[in-house]
Amino acid sequence: MVGFLTSWLLLRLAGVRPAWRVAVLTSLLFWFGIELSERALAGSFPTVVLPLASAALFALATVLTAPRPVFWRPRIVLLIGLALLWPLSGLVGAHRTEASKRSELVDAGVPLLAPDVTGYRLDHPWATRYGHEFVYRLWPERTGVDANDPNDWAVHVTVAPLESGFHPPVCEAQGDSGPLYHMPCELVAPNTWRTVRQHAVFYFVRRKGAMTVLASYGTHITDGELRALASTVAVREPGFFLR
Repeated sequence: MVGFLTSWLLLRLAGVRPAWRVAVLTSLLFWFGIELSERALAGSFPTVVLPLASAALFALATVLTAPRPVFWRPRIVLLIGLALLWPLSGLVGAHRTEASKRSELVDAGVPLLAPDVTGYRLDHPWATRYGHEFVYRLWPERTGVDANDPNDWAVHVTVAPLESGFHPPVCEAQGDSGPLYHMPCELVAPNTWRTVRQHAVFYFVRRKGAMTVLASYGTHITDGELRALASTVAVREPGFFLR
């Protein structure tokens, strides 16, 4: 509102008539430009660019609000161009998000281990290079799944370096909610151990010098399903987690 009133007053002093049309459209174009920047994940622009951008938006608003028949063809072209910028900014933002996530996965500091996710939806892959940890969730693709209840429905997967205290039948590893200390475990397959605590079931899979922990805290994922997932853990490409 302050920008609109200031623009209207300065335009009137400069002899622009009708000043309110240019002021209104310029305010809308400023809002549109901010939305485009956010959709494209462009970040903050340098301060030196703001005066030039403001001048360009005022000039654009003047062209678009000019009375007919003057400038009607350029006006149509400009409107079409502005409309096309909306989906284009979304595509740019999606590309930047994927590139950033791919870079994060490449620098995870641990092997990108994951089971065969057929019948599951892989969700929220997150990695930290300095923490040497990679986590994500697996949601079963079947009816009745409550996406708001990850503790009861999702399989929580954590990949981290092998703990020095990992000496079966005592399994120590990094879980999705923190370290798992002194958990009695049983060998169920080569390099695969299992622990049951009340309703929680943990599978520990050792691969490539790292430990993958698959955890189910509810009753919807059966032990057989969890064991089947553990049996297929292997190193995957970054694109595997971005589908």
